[in-house]
Amino acid sequence: MAPSRYTHLPSFMSLLVPSLAIQRQCNSLALSPLLPFEGGICLPPIDDLTEADGEKGANYSPWTETPYCLYPRSIGSKQKFCVYTSSVFNNNAGISIVTTPEAAASLANAAGNFLPAWRNRGHLAHGGELTAEQEAGLPYKVVAMPGKGKGVIATRRIAQFEHIMVSYAAMIVDNEFIPREGDGEQEGDPAPVESWRLFQRALDQLTDKARFHNLATSRGKDVHVVEDVCRTNAFGLTIMDRKLKGLYPEISRFNHGCDPNAFPQYRSRDLSMTAVATRDIEPGEEITISYLPLGMPSHHRRRNLFNWGFNCTCSLCTASPAVQHESDQRRERLADLYFAMKELSVTHKQLLEMTDQFLALIHAEHLETRFGEYFQAIIMFYYNRKDLGSALKYARLSLKYSEAFADPDGGFCQSLRDDIGYLEKLIAMEGETGP
Repeated sequence: MAPSRYTHLPSFMSLLVPSLAIQRQCNSLALSPLLPFEGGICLPPIDDLTEADGEKGANYSPWTETPYCLYPRSIGSKQKFCVYTSSVFNNNAGISIVTTPEAAASLANAAGNFLPAWRNRGHLAHGGELTAEQEAGLPYKVVAMPGKGKGVIATRRIAQFEHIMVSYAAMIVDNEFIPREGDGEQEGDPAPVESWRLFQRALDQLTDKARFHNLATSRGKDVHVVEDVCRTNAFGLTIMDRKLKGLYPEISRFNHGCDPNAFPQYRSRDLSMTAVATRDIEPGEEITISYLPLGMPSHHRRRNLFNWGFNCTCSLCTASPAVQHESDQRRERLADLYFAMKELSVTHKQLLEMTDQFLALIHAEHLETRFGEYFQAIIMFYYNRKDLGSALKYARLSLKYSEAFADPDGGFCQSLRDDIGYLEKLIAMEGETGP
């Protein structure tokens, strides 16, 4: 499918001050002194050729297996890829990662940080299932749903911004081995024939295989089960500028909704994903997340859901044609407003009017999770016109929503913090020099 502006809205970058082009997952970690790694220090890349350290042998920590590596020569790649496994990650459920040595090194601190999973152990399914005792203490339960397999429903009222569920990755796989599929109009990219060897090693070394095997598949016997499960259930991640897919078995229990009431928040600090309520959820209500970028009109959603292998039957997609048309118009108007606000010719009065429309449309379409991104246009408008106080106001609002729904330790939130600090410094300097 050709690129669309509805799916390519603002990227994770600082608006006002320079930021690191490469987000290193371990830069901001502040781990306990009891843990095996020092916070904020990236470990050097290791692979199957890592030399032994004196009499102790090679040190692969935090990985509990020797990295298994190869070059995907079938697609002409000269980049080495390896399987990295920790059998003790996530309360001994384990994790297998298929990626480059450099990307794996950036994840090593997080993979060795066992405390977050221990604190959230009430959410963690072992053998693919929650115990009755665990379910009694949670605000949801997993149930069979007609026509959907399993789904998640609320067992009590859940407030907006409340953390509903926490899950930790079972696998993270580089997109090099899960290439783009065809969509009926364009052919997909070829997959390396070496994928099967890496997939099987990653699965064989995984401690709690039931978490993996209990997930749905949709591609059949022509692809390896790891690829099938990842294509059907995984979430997109970006690590060291590489695109990967992360498999979070518990979060994968949520069904898709184009107007969801929860949002999956990835945290690089501990490789977790948290389902956050985007609005109040009532007891008995199904909890859904979107498998697509939020804000897409219906025809874009249908095209993109083709790769998930189903037609959406959520309340928005089954609404009357008139209701769907009104929703599409609001979403298209929202995109138009975003780009219009970035035009230098926009006056202050026009921006105020646009902002009112913008906020009304976001609330009407329940797109509050994207406030952090959408506010960037407003921040830049005020900054370019020397209204630093207003720019700071919207930068703080952007950070508030971004920390609620995006990675608090990721490049986007850090860029906003940098921008806020920069604006505060400029305002303080103006105060010192006077009008």
